[in-house]
Amino acid sequence: MGTEGGSEDFEDKLTPREWLETRKSIGMRPGLEITYAMLTRLGMPQMSFPSIHVAGSNGKGTTSVFLANTLTFSGTKTGLFTSPHLCRVEERIRIDGCPVEPRQLDKAIHAVRVMSREDPVLEPTYFETLFLSAMICFRALNVKRAVIEAGLGGRLDATRCCYADCTILTEISLEHTDVLGDSLELIAREKSAIARPGAKMIARWPYDPSVMMAIEEATSWGCGYWWRGDRLTLVSFENANEPFRGIKSGDGETIPIGLYDGSMTMKMDNAMLGHSAAQFVMDPPLVPALHDVMERTFWPGRMQEITGPKDVELLLDCAHNPSGLTKMVDELKIRKIREENAGRKFSPSALLIGATHQKDLAIFVHPIVELISEMGNPMVVVTEPPNGRLAPVSCDDLAAEIKLQYPSARIQVRPEIQVALSTAIDEAVDSSSHSVFDGVTGTVWSFGSIHLIGGILSILGQDTDEALTTIRWQDGDVIGDRDVPMKP
Repeated sequence: MGTEGGSEDFEDKLTPREWLETRKSIGMRPGLEITYAMLTRLGMPQMSFPSIHVAGSNGKGTTSVFLANTLTFSGTKTGLFTSPHLCRVEERIRIDGCPVEPRQLDKAIHAVRVMSREDPVLEPTYFETLFLSAMICFRALNVKRAVIEAGLGGRLDATRCCYADCTILTEISLEHTDVLGDSLELIAREKSAIARPGAKMIARWPYDPSVMMAIEEATSWGCGYWWRGDRLTLVSFENANEPFRGIKSGDGETIPIGLYDGSMTMKMDNAMLGHSAAQFVMDPPLVPALHDVMERTFWPGRMQEITGPKDVELLLDCAHNPSGLTKMVDELKIRKIREENAGRKFSPSALLIGATHQKDLAIFVHPIVELISEMGNPMVVVTEPPNGRLAPVSCDDLAAEIKLQYPSARIQVRPEIQVALSTAIDEAVDSSSHSVFDGVTGTVWSFGSIHLIGGILSILGQDTDEALTTIRWQDGDVIGDRDVPMKP
């Protein structure tokens, strides 16, 4: 688009959402110039509230939602910006856990469109438009603090323009190497560039020395802290070489004393990381207990358990890259041991898998094959995620790679997601009817692209505001001076 009258006339006929869709054709564009220029035209909305900026390869969304909910339960009206979305774009912008109202988002998108036409004309991308819209919504709704999840990288990500007084780095792994660099060190340098001079940074402990050095170099002296979930320890960068390797049996709050066996779920690790950041930006006595926050936090599509058609139990997770899949598989293996030690069966009747483009499909499939083997060779249904920014891995290619690595795998190829879900559910019903265990219902585990999980939730009718709200409100809740639940 340009300044020609025909283009502007065409844009005038578009609704805010239609105009937003046109932004996708711009593609991904690293850089801060247009975002900063647009924020200036919009009156610097990001300066109306302090933010906590979260970056990383895996777990940044989960860390962000637990941190945002911690702030909300402390009485602070909190905005949360995440990406991508599962079912509806409103999910990316939440106020105290609830997706922003469509009309509010439409008004914000319209403001971005109007200001982008000023001379010189600017063309914000889809992601930049939504980040700008989030800043407008947060200011308009009088948010007191925001939690901002970075999109891709950190140094040149549009979210780097937020006003942050604290930053968080979750796990660093190889991802988007064509943009961020082909080594863990280069990726760490890109992501750790979210650090602000004089602001606290909490980073998940890396075992790669080059990653550790890159993060430490980006952070002001005396402002950096390592979080070690495997040791239940938060330690400053300057004291990282001191002995602190004694494994605690529990902290008495989140994990009862004597019950920690050294295996922490991804959810708990990321929740504790976010909870630690909350204590840096507010008076510690006002921070609610983490176990209370965890009990009331619901993060759709992340190890989500839900009852589907025909009473089949579904386990849904957005593990979409080799690192995320490996962590998911490790967690499921630990859970299998614990469940079976308690006398309960724990294995799926079927796996439903779909992925977007992978740099190395063989590496992506490795943890999947490990899960198939560990869980007794369940039926595998492969499908293709709809509506993704990246092209899906074809069913045939995914099935062929799984078969290559695990020749005895039982695979069904179903490109259409609804047909794939029905196939997996039918397999679960059939397997449970032949089970030697009384009262066992069939289960389906689905993972891969966030667009796959979002598509499944939409098919199941789990795409309403209430289903997508990250806080489970209870009658009688009072947050600050506001009575809740704030149900739509």
